[in-house]
Amino acid sequence: MNKALPSERGSVADTPLEPLLDEYEYAQITGRSVASARRDRLLRKGCPFVKLGALVRYRPADVRAYIERNVRGRQKAEV
Repeated sequence: MNKALPSERGSVADTPLEPLLDEYEYAQITGRSVASARRDRLLRKGCPFVKLGALVRYRPADVRAYIERNVRGRQKAEV
């Protein structure tokens, strides 16, 4: 039974969702192979992913955050 208030259900339904990326799109964006993405999921490391039944999808915001977390050699901003 859904115990969410009608106002909560409406606000979630009205929120636009970004399309999810499949593992091939994720691999293309990150420059990694699909096999590497699959190995990372198996080892429970790397970018967070969404499992919808048998489908694996990546949220664009998670992919952006994952890339930002892995930036190396960042220079300090000059003031």
